[in-house]
Amino acid sequence: MSAGVRAAAKVCNQHEELCSRAYNDVTSISTHASFAVTNQTKPTKPGTQFKGINDQLNDGVRGLHFNIMQGSSASEVSLCYPDCTVNNGGTLLDSLKVVKAWLDANKNDVVTIFLEGVDTNASPAAVVKAFTDSGADKYALMGKPESWSTLETMIDDGTTLVVFAEDPNIAAANSKGYFISYKGTVLKLEGPFKYGEEWTCGPWDRSTESIMLIPHYIVQTTTYGGATYDNMPYPFNLGTTNGYQYEFHAVSCRGGQSIWVNFMEVDFYDQGDLKTPTLKMNALPYDGDNKKNFYPEFFDADPDAPIASASTHAVPLSTSWHVAL
Repeated sequence: MSAGVRAAAKVCNQHEELCSRAYNDVTSISTHASFAVTNQTKPTKPGTQFKGINDQLNDGVRGLHFNIMQGSSASEVSLCYPDCTVNNGGTLLDSLKVVKAWLDANKNDVVTIFLEGVDTNASPAAVVKAFTDSGADKYALMGKPESWSTLETMIDDGTTLVVFAEDPNIAAANSKGYFISYKGTVLKLEGPFKYGEEWTCGPWDRSTESIMLIPHYIVQTTTYGGATYDNMPYPFNLGTTNGYQYEFHAVSCRGGQSIWVNFMEVDFYDQGDLKTPTLKMNALPYDGDNKKNFYPEFFDADPDAPIASASTHAVPLSTSWHVAL
């Protein structure tokens, strides 16, 4: 390499600064029912997202939530929300093929999949088969580590897919151990919430959990196809929900719990501004960042004063507040 030419810095999940961070020291956006896409301008069915999985990953989403259910037969696993009569997002296999192709093309990114449904009727064997048939298993982290590696280590090892399973039967089904049980690992906070309810930060009985997942989305009770559902998406006031309330929710729950906020699970991730507060949580520079946010101007007169670096802004800490939309 010629003098004066510097090798390109390695990036991990789109940022050089994240390479040295442990997996459980990073905050990421995750999409609730990632597969449940609906048309933004002319919706024909309820959905939780306006863009598909490939676009989500390209836009910086690093957590995908798959609600798994039995498909047309016991050997098939479908992704549905709230059930398959409302939004059938196709098969688990097809979505995993998308994830695998994306990981093939993006070697410096770590993606997490949450297999949701604590009492799912999906066949554990069929779920395992979807991972092997898609080829996504080649990237999977094998087993819960005693301590989480840095993103750079995971990338160098080729273990860029982490899979958590909410149902203990699904978690136990994989003999290779790449379905990591929520139990003892994922602290899933209370939620979702209805319009006018409070964001809260329980449960408060953490034991060995090292990953914090915050459901940050609003649901409503409504009728569809002659049936009433209590957990339908609420596609209103998204600039507020996916704006300052996102940041307040994350920082408040971080203040109330003893582990880092790792995944903020949202609906309609492309609405509002999730990027800025997520950068703040990761102590990364963001548009409009300024050293005056961190120390007064008079420090500039001191040649020995430390150079300001991006960090989270201080915001009021509480364990709950009213959803003011």
